[in-house]
Amino acid sequence: MTLILFFLLVFVVGPLIFRVMTKRQPTRGQMLFLLSFALVSAAAALAIRYGLARPLDAEMLMAGVSLLLIWLAWIGVLAFVTQALRRAYPGQKFRRWTSFLGAIGTTIPWFGLAWASILAP
Repeated sequence: MTLILFFLLVFVVGPLIFRVMTKRQPTRGQMLFLLSFALVSAAAALAIRYGLARPLDAEMLMAGVSLLLIWLAWIGVLAFVTQALRRAYPGQKFRRWTSFLGAIGTTIPWFGLAWASILAP
């Protein structure tokens, strides 16, 4: 059951989050927000993983939250790069391709985790 929920999170929720982040036309303010979102998510993930997990005595839970935040940072980076490319190349065809490739890019961590679980003894 957990694996199915994780699968739905990665393959449905991830592309939807990406879609929401890249729906509007790229502006400097939005790009600054996306970059800030990615940096804050990554910094929070590292702080939780290496600083806050021990005092809270919930290391497995905090490791999961840390992975979730790293994944959200990954989506933020993808959205930032997508908006930067759309700003440089404003055509409709390019917009469709960046939407498609960015949505697929949000699922890449799933394949990394699947590969790691295959290789683990």
